[in-house]
Amino acid sequence: MTSRDSIIEMLYKDEDLKSKIISHVRRYGGDESDGIDAFTFGIMTFIKQCYRPLFELKKDVNAYIFSIAKYEWLRIKKSKKITVSDDERQELSDGYNIEDVLIDKERHQSLAIALKQLDEKCRKVLTMWANNLKMREIAINMAYKSDGMARKKKHECIGKLKSIIKGI
Repeated sequence: MTSRDSIIEMLYKDEDLKSKIISHVRRYGGDESDGIDAFTFGIMTFIKQCYRPLFELKKDVNAYIFSIAKYEWLRIKKSKKITVSDDERQELSDGYNIEDVLIDKERHQSLAIALKQLDEKCRKVLTMWANNLKMREIAINMAYKSDGMARKKKHECIGKLKSIIKGI
């Protein structure tokens, strides 16, 4: 087992952190399952953040994970609160339009084809940009001299992608 795996395992076994998150979620209208989901999301997000080149932990790991879990619970709670009026429910059930679904599917297929036609560097830059990496992080990952160079490359790649899509 690598040291990374042991750290992840240690975080998942931290019953104090887990119970604090579950208690917080229960206090604000959730159940244990919601708390466990928020706890897991907090750890996964923390691990992803650790791999970012410019990541800097400015507070305690548990406090960091707790704050991630707290905001994840707010997001979950907000999504569960969505209510649908009778008119909207009627529109959703009767207004299903297979044409829209097929158009969306066709657009996704065109995008996939166009992405395959881009060179590897462009695909990497656009993928990192789509995953919300900062230009500075993209510059570091791609060994560009500055974040301005990464921004320029992103714009060039988007231009190439647009021209490929127009040709499809």
